[in-house]
Amino acid sequence: MVYDVWRGRCGLVAGVGESQSMALVPSDAAELEAILSLSNLESYGDDASAPTADTLELAESILQRLQPRDRLEMSEMVYRNAVASGILLMAVTLFWWLTVNVFGKELGSAEAELSLIFSLNYKWVAAAVPALVFTATSLMKLSRERSQPWPGLVAGSMLILALFMAIEPIGHLAFGDAAAVMLLHSARLITLGVMVHYCASMFLDALLLRWVRDLLANFPVDISPLGGAPAEGQAEEAATSA
Repeated sequence: MVYDVWRGRCGLVAGVGESQSMALVPSDAAELEAILSLSNLESYGDDASAPTADTLELAESILQRLQPRDRLEMSEMVYRNAVASGILLMAVTLFWWLTVNVFGKELGSAEAELSLIFSLNYKWVAAAVPALVFTATSLMKLSRERSQPWPGLVAGSMLILALFMAIEPIGHLAFGDAAAVMLLHSARLITLGVMVHYCASMFLDALLLRWVRDLLANFPVDISPLGGAPAEGQAEEAATSA
């Protein structure tokens, strides 16, 4: 589903003679319909208070990826993602507290081999892996939505480091004389990393959707799927012109 952001009764694509209009269109010349358009911003107030082309491009990127049908579904998606991320956050907290802090000795955490990274013990590794995954997930979102390469580079490096620290106990078991309990250590770390990734991803999606919804509420723009039923204002304009 492709979205266009339209202003009131303004057309989907700015006319040839409208020098004050901006439109972001697909790079393929055969596709003439605009993905985003915002026309005559000056008629609604200060230029500084109007959304820029970069802001609209970011809003389009979020809509294209998450694909809400309308504002109502956008609100529902914010709610669902926020609740799901909260559930996962508490699950991660309880899982870490029970398996690392409370029952760590029973699960063999004290006998775990020190990490090759700064000789960290298992408790520090169990804290570092979720922190690395959370930061990497946030940077990946930033890189994707803002089309910036450096956050993606750092995110990929952090993910590899987190993965290395998570499977390192298996390496001690495979290439050393460590006990079989190392499999359990890696399983706990991988579980923590996966839960933190989905928790951060859903919460950041909720934040981004909320930002888009605020953008639509504060400025005279709205969303509608291209090729779908025309919006009410556009339908009235078409009937009048006919």
